[in-house]
Amino acid sequence: MATTTETAPLSAPMPVELPDAVAFLGESHWRVLMALMDTVIPAIRIQDSAQDAKDQDVSTLYLPSAQYSEAAIKLRNAAIPLNPPSETLEAYLAEQPSGNPVFAQVLKSVLSNVPPSKQRDLRILLSILNTRPGSLILTSYTTPLPSLPLPDRVKILQGWSTSPLWSLRSIFKTMTTLGKLAHIRSSTTFPALTGFPAVPQAWTAGSTSHPYEFLQFHPSATNPEGPVEITTDVVILGSGCGAGVVANRLAAEFGSSLNVLVLEKGRHFDARHFPLSQKAGLASMFEAGGVIETDDGSMTVTAGSCFGGGGTINWSAALQTQDFVRAQWARERKLPFFESEEFQGCLDKVWEVMGCTDKIRPNHGNRVLLEGAKGLGYQAKVVPQNCGGSEHDCGYCTLGCWKGEKKGPVNAWFPDAARQGVKFAEGMMVERVLFEQKNGKKVAQGVEGVWTSREGEKVEVVVRAKKVVVSCGTLWSPVVLMNSRIKNPQIGRNLYLHPTNFVSGIFDEDVQPWEGGSLTSVVSSFENLDSKGHGVKLEAMSMMPSFCLPFLPWASGTDCKLLTANYRHLNTFIAITRDRDTGSIYRDPTTGRPRIAYTPSDFDRAHNLRGVLELCRILYAQGAKEIHPSIAGFGPFIRQLGRDPDKEKKDFEKWLGKLKAHGNKPPVTPFASAHQMGTCRMSAKAKEGVVDPRGRVWGTEGLYVADASVFPSASGVNPMVTTMAIADWIGKGLCEDLRGEGVAARL
Repeated sequence: MATTTETAPLSAPMPVELPDAVAFLGESHWRVLMALMDTVIPAIRIQDSAQDAKDQDVSTLYLPSAQYSEAAIKLRNAAIPLNPPSETLEAYLAEQPSGNPVFAQVLKSVLSNVPPSKQRDLRILLSILNTRPGSLILTSYTTPLPSLPLPDRVKILQGWSTSPLWSLRSIFKTMTTLGKLAHIRSSTTFPALTGFPAVPQAWTAGSTSHPYEFLQFHPSATNPEGPVEITTDVVILGSGCGAGVVANRLAAEFGSSLNVLVLEKGRHFDARHFPLSQKAGLASMFEAGGVIETDDGSMTVTAGSCFGGGGTINWSAALQTQDFVRAQWARERKLPFFESEEFQGCLDKVWEVMGCTDKIRPNHGNRVLLEGAKGLGYQAKVVPQNCGGSEHDCGYCTLGCWKGEKKGPVNAWFPDAARQGVKFAEGMMVERVLFEQKNGKKVAQGVEGVWTSREGEKVEVVVRAKKVVVSCGTLWSPVVLMNSRIKNPQIGRNLYLHPTNFVSGIFDEDVQPWEGGSLTSVVSSFENLDSKGHGVKLEAMSMMPSFCLPFLPWASGTDCKLLTANYRHLNTFIAITRDRDTGSIYRDPTTGRPRIAYTPSDFDRAHNLRGVLELCRILYAQGAKEIHPSIAGFGPFIRQLGRDPDKEKKDFEKWLGKLKAHGNKPPVTPFASAHQMGTCRMSAKAKEGVVDPRGRVWGTEGLYVADASVFPSASGVNPMVTTMAIADWIGKGLCEDLRGEGVAARL
């Protein structure tokens, strides 16, 4: 047995190293993949009449002089009022994925997180495209894809988008999304063209987080092959919104008389290093680099994976659980606590600690939503922010709050806990909970896993504890319980994702969308479309380029480049649905990582589509000159100068009718989720869920779950406040259990 008491302060940022290679792709596979990426985001150059066709790069689109000039004019208009020089316009058009080493790095980073079964499917696809593409694309092409001229490759991609085969439509969406995402994260010309700055206008250096210290584990000299073993009273797995509240309550109740250890698999970044770049931030603070696909490719899921979890990378939106949701949980799910004054007290406590405030100055996108809704007679309001009462207006916070004002776990809940003696470890991947049998019950005795230092050293660690709190999030908490051999068929089931569709509007004015709070407004008129609490909310979204631009529709590479260039004049909005129908989480049989089985149902998609239609109406009412629903195969509505207003209105309504008829079927329509809930559902009876009304895992002792995975159903609002309030209740019960076992509260 080895022990450690060493802690280390973090004086430098965690290095972000993207992989130099993707082992599952050979050189020939990689060549085909980059040919696809060059098709999604092509290099565009002017046609040189003197150049022999055989000397042209097949991965470059050569435009006649008139067409090239037209593209350059569109770029210049998109960049107004920045007025970049012609050299910048030409460089943006000529930029090519295969010529950008950073693009390759980003792409490899994303692909390194792809499950093995999907890696195999990708290899098969690329092999076919390199040998006999006609057998896949159902066309007459027999030339390997890298040798095809770019216009022919575009036809192949466009053919996939309308294929009767789900698999090809899914490949179309995956490839075009990957190309757009990697381009935005790596482009050297995009910031120069649009004026997007690396940091907010008001940014200053100097803000710091609490000076956390983290345990370091080293094998003993006497038993270097054995695991490091340490002992604590309570071990908390994860450091997100649930973990922060539980740790804070334990510290407040017992102080230094109770040993508490928080284990996080991700890394801590001090506020002075924020905001991180898009490339570094997404690679190091988000699960799987911010890109997790459901098994069928119908949805992209985003989750935090860093110290503070979702509370570090969310958009500050603070909304309390609504009465109709609380009533459903209390009455239909037989959990009366949710309609009690006690639960309201938990909500109020969370609200106070985080300093939630509605003293907000909405930026352009959020004003569009508020004013457009008001003009149409819809219900809309400002969304409070968890920013300690300050008027926090940083749109970069999803890449880390540089002011330290966003009161998530790192800035609001853990500092007091740390001052009371709570300890922390980062880089600790917990594999399972340890049990012993007592009186026929599984009694939690601690956890085991693998700790990885910042230098890459791996050490097996066993933590002995009297109580174990699992707060690993909706994706990972069920996996930990599965690994722990808890026999409960409900584990991993009842997954809710709040499926989201997107609509973007382009305006004449310079909106500088990166400035101002990300999500400070909501339209709620359509949140109860079935009279049972299911419907859609309309919200603004983070306008960091990597979050909004990859969801723009792709019709061709040229259109994509020109549309993306409008970023300075663009706002993107989301139609976010409280889903009725569910999916599940299961373990990947090879890696053990969570896999997501979920397809938006016809019922829930209908609500998303209603939200898309209403967002289009709001954008039209607010004067957007172009309206782009993120729905493949459906074109935008574009205003024409000088058109008669009455005729234009009729044309718009006709366009809306076509959009409604076209629909939002997956997989080509992008669906996304930033809210995951329900996979360790709280229930009144053991057979109906995973944890009891106090958060204790059914059939065990000393084991609790405290995160969004315990939600009885979808919250219908951004889940941060609900998660924290439930965690406060579970933490209170844990304190009562400890006192009942003889642990003395602090004086």
